[in-house]
Amino acid sequence: MLEVITVFEHQLVSVGSTEDGYGITVEESCRLTELAKTRPGLCTLGHRSIRFAQYAGLINLGERVLEVLPKVDEDNGEPEVGRGMLLRLLRLAGNLKLPTYSSVTHDLRRQSLLEVFINAFFDSVSSLVRAGLLRRYRTLEDDIPLVKGRLLIARQATVHAMRMDKLACNFDELTADNVWNQGLKAALIAVKPWIRTIDVARRWQELTAAFDEVSLVAMGPDALDALLVDRQAQRYVPSMQWAKWILRLLSPNLRAGSNEAPGLLFDMNQLFETAIVTLLRQRARGRPALQIVAQETGSHLATTIAPVARDVFRLRPDILLREAGKVIAIGDTKWTRVNSNTYGEPVPSESHMYQMLAYANAFSCSDFSLIYPWHGGMTSKKPTSFLLKQLGDRFPKVHVTCVDVSTDLFRSTSGSDDSPIEDMLGSRDGLHAPD
Repeated sequence: MLEVITVFEHQLVSVGSTEDGYGITVEESCRLTELAKTRPGLCTLGHRSIRFAQYAGLINLGERVLEVLPKVDEDNGEPEVGRGMLLRLLRLAGNLKLPTYSSVTHDLRRQSLLEVFINAFFDSVSSLVRAGLLRRYRTLEDDIPLVKGRLLIARQATVHAMRMDKLACNFDELTADNVWNQGLKAALIAVKPWIRTIDVARRWQELTAAFDEVSLVAMGPDALDALLVDRQAQRYVPSMQWAKWILRLLSPNLRAGSNEAPGLLFDMNQLFETAIVTLLRQRARGRPALQIVAQETGSHLATTIAPVARDVFRLRPDILLREAGKVIAIGDTKWTRVNSNTYGEPVPSESHMYQMLAYANAFSCSDFSLIYPWHGGMTSKKPTSFLLKQLGDRFPKVHVTCVDVSTDLFRSTSGSDDSPIEDMLGSRDGLHAPD
């Protein structure tokens, strides 16, 4: 049985020793270093150590899978808390079709992230099996006892001239042995070595038996990416997405000596931003004049004077609220621990405040929000806002909003009542899966 090991973002892990259960081998560190070339910010290599950074998810190291979990609360480093946090953000952002995890459940205590994903893949495939696997026509040539389709005269006359019990025919057959089901079967076979419990093994056997008539074909995620989705195959899209991720992650070629470490990884900065944008859009329903824009790039901080006037220093706020054509609020998400002052009030870093000042200069808006994940070190829930220097007839405010990602409600726990973004995050019901 192959092993899954757990670390947290920003954790320092030793290289060369695995006695503590968290260390990684030199060979595994080389694979991580190669992967970091395509995932800047994944990790940094130190003296006989590796420190993980802004990515969370799964990395295949060969004989082991590394589970990297998010962590914003220094006082609560339980793996199930990190798993629940990541799964909630993924579900809200729409990256994966996942069940709801309202609290730290028994399943998250005993299951690794890989097992959660495998079970979600099995759930998706089970729904297809219950509805009936997709069947497609394919043209076959075979020697059969009765005429079916078109008789192949030349073959019949030469090969079976003296046999009436064998008829060479060319015919179309409706079969489940097509590329869609072959991709799912390949993913089912890929997860088998990573199954650790009897219940999951039983589910695997039941699902695999449903694919008995489907050929086992060596298939990679690129082949599945090339599939064209028609009306009949539309219901396969969620399952095929899981299959592609699983084939990328659990590629058997890795254990043949490749230095590449495939992974199913999520940039926590982007994931937190996408989740907050999705949440705001959900809570803006019923307000048709309100538009939630993500990553707008039409504004600049300055213009060159000579020799030619050009816009420079492009600005790209994470979240922009525009109502009836007018910008009413701007927000930026920060997946980092915000520090508190002696009163327990969250205080942003200087660089974050400078960013808000740049937005205040470029946009005709007076309301700005810095959005952080809440953590247990923040004892105060008082509204925290800062008044910037006057700009013309405007008095820009910067609100500090902290969102509790430990529950499905995703409510803000601190901020200002007169902030449009805070008003939307601090009220209403909890998250819903994207439509």
